[in-house]
Amino acid sequence: MKRVLTAAVAVPVTVLITLFAPDWIFAVAVGLLSALAVDEFLSLAEKKGLRRHGRWFLLLAGLVGISFLGGFNWVVSVIAATAILSLTAAIFSPPVETALERVGMGLGGVLYCPVTLGFLVPMRQSMSREWIVVLLVIIWIGDTAAYYCGRAFGRHLLAPVVSPKKTIEGAIAGLAGSMAAGVVGGVWFLSQPWTRMAMVSAATAIAGQLGDLAESVLKRSAGVKDSSSILPGHGGILDRLDSLFFAVPVFYWFFNT
Repeated sequence: MKRVLTAAVAVPVTVLITLFAPDWIFAVAVGLLSALAVDEFLSLAEKKGLRRHGRWFLLLAGLVGISFLGGFNWVVSVIAATAILSLTAAIFSPPVETALERVGMGLGGVLYCPVTLGFLVPMRQSMSREWIVVLLVIIWIGDTAAYYCGRAFGRHLLAPVVSPKKTIEGAIAGLAGSMAAGVVGGVWFLSQPWTRMAMVSAATAIAGQLGDLAESVLKRSAGVKDSSSILPGHGGILDRLDSLFFAVPVFYWFFNT
């Protein structure tokens, strides 16, 4: 029930911001979610005994996501500034023995979260807001189909070492659900050929499932079930955005390269 209630609140808010908020508010929302995701990523590292930068680093992570608003030159500049500031902080923040951990995990979190999720911002600028809604629906329907069909019909484990509850049947159902959602949304709302949307949706869905498994690897390594408990019934921000981290760049590349 908690899972359903959280989705009932989060989904409409996400769609409303995507469709109606000014570009800068949308970019700030992406930056905020990215910063929260990086915080959870670094918390997973702490559970492995690795040191992290202080909370100030989350501001830099958020700025990387927001920087997509100014174009890719801005993105590269802000990433470079983040690396410089991270290393500079390590010079003046003892102990020296943990500098590699702090810098490495911080920059790794930036590449994993805001650099991937940030592609939503130029997608909204160069395409249309409806494209992002279709992308979100592809992922949401795929995740939902995989979750419920996997629980009902799953018999063969997909990646037992990484995620013992995910099944091949669930993955196939998720792929089918994503393709159906992408074709319907692409044809009706974006006027795209169904063959193209089927291909794009399949690639996006596969990327999303790999993103889900990748985050499961991180949690398994840290020995935790969820990245946090900020979202009742869903876990943390990483748990909710894991598919999008991989799916967003793939979807963007299909229509912008």
